[in-house]
Amino acid sequence: MATTVPAHSLSMAQQALGLRSVFPDADLVLKSTRLRWTGRLLPSDLSRIYTVQIAYTRGRYPAVRVLTPQLKATETGFLPHTYNDGTLCLHDAGQWNEGMLIVDTIVPWTAEWLLHYEIWLATGEWLGDHDPSGPLPDHYDDLPILQRPGHRHPAGARHLRRRGARPRTT
Repeated sequence: MATTVPAHSLSMAQQALGLRSVFPDADLVLKSTRLRWTGRLLPSDLSRIYTVQIAYTRGRYPAVRVLTPQLKATETGFLPHTYNDGTLCLHDAGQWNEGMLIVDTIVPWTAEWLLHYEIWLATGEWLGDHDPSGPLPDHYDDLPILQRPGHRHPAGARHLRRRGARPRTT
């Protein structure tokens, strides 16, 4: 039987160091309880380059926006796995916690989302996890409260399979 050791919360400086170590040329703004990272991702060799911004405030889930190029919705305004404010839906409530490095989770999940987005643009079919037309909260802030490492996830929290490969930097 495996024993689970609760992870500790990482400091903003540790998160920033992780991001800076992989993306030394990206823009990073660090405050005591917040960080904002703006960098370029290339999800695959055939992909375009995306400029994304990750805003993280202690006690909240990181919020990710694609700055350029502008994401294209359908004629009805539908854009899969996004919240009403334009941030990306990358994970289920409870799947990310403050003991995880953003560079090892949120960044590769963003690259994976972008790859699924490109496939959706070409085929009209979302191949990412879950039904893209299924209900989402209006905003990532509407997700259940961030669970501290070592605590149980809220009832009904779903867990998605994610790949851990890091995207290429440009």
